[in-house]
Amino acid sequence: MKKLIAALIFALTVGSAMAQTATEKQSATTKVITGAVIDKNGNPLPGAIVSATGGAETVTADADGTFTIEVPVWLKSLTASYPGLGEKKMKTNALNQMIFTLKSRNRTHGFINLVGQLRTHSSSEFKIPTQGEFGIMGGAYRSWGGYVKLVIRCVGNGYKNVHNNNYEYHYDALPTTSFGVIKRITPTFNLFLGGVVGFNYGYYEEQYYYTEPYYNSTFTGGAEFGAMWKFCNKLNTTLGLQYLAPTGDVEQSGIGVFLGIGLNL
Repeated sequence: MKKLIAALIFALTVGSAMAQTATEKQSATTKVITGAVIDKNGNPLPGAIVSATGGAETVTADADGTFTIEVPVWLKSLTASYPGLGEKKMKTNALNQMIFTLKSRNRTHGFINLVGQLRTHSSSEFKIPTQGEFGIMGGAYRSWGGYVKLVIRCVGNGYKNVHNNNYEYHYDALPTTSFGVIKRITPTFNLFLGGVVGFNYGYYEEQYYYTEPYYNSTFTGGAEFGAMWKFCNKLNTTLGLQYLAPTGDVEQSGIGVFLGIGLNL
């Protein structure tokens, strides 16, 4: 009986010593870091997340923006984040005290859209029927940025040749390229303004060769403006108005309304 009691006492003593050694080893392999998370104006950011970079340790800043986190001694950096602001990574220091200053997120946004456009040409004498155009639009921006848009319309026109008394037809693929700037107004709403170069269709009549008027294309320029809305995080839609000026044989202006839908990159 005495031997059994002695064995139990010995086991309890050794177990207690081993538990104490494990506790000391754990505290020796971790460090406690304190600090605060603030915005660029020095205001505290309660609810900000501070996490071990590449580790599992994570804490939430208190109502005054301060935090305390226990991490492994080998950890070299922490990362702080807050909704609507850009996250920040900082190296730890010998004092184990850190202050994170988070600023507005300023990342590059990209987009690519399929565009459909309806264009009409008119003058005081006649009006060409509305024509459809299709193309692609893409760009990138932060608070400001740029974009490029290309649309193409295929148009057939004809005339009556007095030499053989037959109507003769040909078809044109008329490209119109736009390029300009984008201004971010809100996180989901942007405005854009650009210039346009391309081809316009005009009215032309040659008294000697032709008995019927026909349409003639000519190089021209113009301008456009519109807006882009982001929705569902990954999608956006654009709506705009385009104007082509009358030049050369083209006696009438061209007005186009376009609508696009595509992906945010």
